[in-house]
Amino acid sequence: MFENFEVKPLFEDQIHERHHFTINMGGNDYSGVYHDEEIHWFHPQPMNNYEDEHIQAVEDKVHDLMQEHLQ
Repeated sequence: MFENFEVKPLFEDQIHERHHFTINMGGNDYSGVYHDEEIHWFHPQPMNNYEDEHIQAVEDKVHDLMQEHLQ
């Protein structure tokens, strides 16, 4: 599905703390912020290159990996 899932905290130990993630799909790097169990994609967004079904599967996997990371 995708490779190289990485997570870095932003604004660590502050009220605006978020988790920045990056993934690689099909040779393209995508990144976004995960906060309050929501994914906010940066540009370029994978929605421009993939079908909705594929995006939903990717977001489901990101949710699962973030839950593991945050435990």
